[in-house]
Amino acid sequence: MRILFYASNGLGVGHLTRLLSVAHALARTEPSHEIAFITNSEAGPFPDETPFYAIRIPGRSRARSGKLTPKSYFQSSRPLILQAIASFDPHILVTDTFPEGPERELLPVMEWPIRKAFLFREQDPKRWPSDGYAKALRPYQRILVPHEEGSVLLPNALGEDPRVRWVGPIVYPSPFHTREYARERLGIAPGETAILLSFGGGGDPQASRRAQDSAVFLRKKGISVFHAPGPLSRDLPPGITAREWLPLWPMKPWLRAFDGVIAAGGYNTVHEILEAGVPALFVPFERALDSQDRRIDRLVKDGTGCKAQVSDAESFERSIDTFLASRREIRNMLLRQPSGPFHGAEKACEGILELGHQR
Repeated sequence: MRILFYASNGLGVGHLTRLLSVAHALARTEPSHEIAFITNSEAGPFPDETPFYAIRIPGRSRARSGKLTPKSYFQSSRPLILQAIASFDPHILVTDTFPEGPERELLPVMEWPIRKAFLFREQDPKRWPSDGYAKALRPYQRILVPHEEGSVLLPNALGEDPRVRWVGPIVYPSPFHTREYARERLGIAPGETAILLSFGGGGDPQASRRAQDSAVFLRKKGISVFHAPGPLSRDLPPGITAREWLPLWPMKPWLRAFDGVIAAGGYNTVHEILEAGVPALFVPFERALDSQDRRIDRLVKDGTGCKAQVSDAESFERSIDTFLASRREIRNMLLRQPSGPFHGAEKACEGILELGHQR
């Protein structure tokens, strides 16, 4: 069976990471399947560091830097996408977040006789289409929700929909290194307090500024800083030294090396930190569909995370101070209420493979 994953991404790599996780689960479950990716993600290590065949279509940011108008970009990229899908001729198409693609580039494919599965990550209800998702999701035979059942809101159209499967959080399948091994490899000395800064995939200028502010404040307190800028970042970030720069992807295996994390509230980042059991201060960033505020507020309510106040520099610094003082309490809460390991990728894999057996 041929299974095609379509991963669109802008400022981060969340869609791509989730779909890669499901693809790994499929490859482990039934290695005989042919798996391919089509993506416009510009993440540096992908696709060379994954085992899957991938077709990369240049993304919108590359088009802007190349001085293409939106019209020229869409007229050149859409035929490439459609031709790539038609050439691979998949039995199953799997997409994430945007059922018709972020620019509706998949709209013609919705009419093709391909079985389709959709990953519905939590979205801000204020950004739901006015006419709901009923029409956009009609071509899909399976709707996979990567959250614990009932933990997030779904559009009314999906409330009693038999296609919906709650599969639980999906995280990258890399195992965690032990704290001792990770600290030794990263050059963190015994007794040294080290805080990781992680603000998404690397495509957001706001994240770079927040990392600089955090690093300056932590250095004044004698705390070591390590900044993971994400795979979309190519250069040493401003205000970060070479020793502090961690251009690793995925970052997940190294999380337990750190005494705490200051991070964005994106889906993948939050769930990887929870699975690692590391205390974190989460910084909400404004996103088109993803409500990071809502996600972080749930963690604060459970006592498993802190929320940064970002109205001004002084408020942000006070948030860091509060977090540093409460790390042990958060860690104890994480130990009492362990979140992982998460098996959403494996359950999503089951839902996708069921489609292959339907007639």
